[in-house]
Amino acid sequence: MDTVGVLTLILADAELELVPQALTGHPSVRASAKKRGRSPATILLDSSLHHPALKKFPEGERRGRPDIAHLFALLCLDSVLNARGQLRTIIHTRNDDVLRFAPETRIPKNYPRFVGLIEDLFAKGAVPEGKPLLTLERGVPLAKVLDEFVAPKWAFKEGGEPVNLWTEFSKREGDLVAVVGGFPHGDFRSPVTELCDRVVSIHEEPLRAWTVTSEILVAYRAHAAPKAAGAR
Repeated sequence: MDTVGVLTLILADAELELVPQALTGHPSVRASAKKRGRSPATILLDSSLHHPALKKFPEGERRGRPDIAHLFALLCLDSVLNARGQLRTIIHTRNDDVLRFAPETRIPKNYPRFVGLIEDLFAKGAVPEGKPLLTLERGVPLAKVLDEFVAPKWAFKEGGEPVNLWTEFSKREGDLVAVVGGFPHGDFRSPVTELCDRVVSIHEEPLRAWTVTSEILVAYRAHAAPKAAGAR
């Protein structure tokens, strides 16, 4: 059954944040900021650079992973589904910051350039100037983001209801909101079990966020017909 639909992909509880104030004085943070000519409080927390600072920091083992958000955004915005105008791309962070991407956004494939772009977004609230393609909203919990949509909401989570996406998508019609975890391991910080209609799993073993995202994009596209030109 080929049906027109729009997929909203949300990377939730993403470990994407500026360096917390409590870590701005740590030598590893100061060194990486100095190397870039930036203030420690204006750079993204990155576990590959700031691992020593995160060792004894609350939830430090999962924080500082902007690379996950980078891969997610690249997959979504370069997808056929996005080119068809059938995809919304949203990132929700651990601090309830919400990043929204216009479909025509071209995310830098180079990781350092992506980092600079997101730091600029955190500083300005919207980029580029004049005609923003990326916007940032602060203090928006996942529940409020999900309330914007009337479509069914599925959370993709380890230990969820086992599903075959190709079978599931062939049986259903219309829009869907898919929530994928934006952290390296562990569980959602947001109460997705209460917020979503279904909590599902597509593999018996844990999968990376970008793997789950790619599986959703391809399976949904296979069962969603292209929209008419100019439709949204």
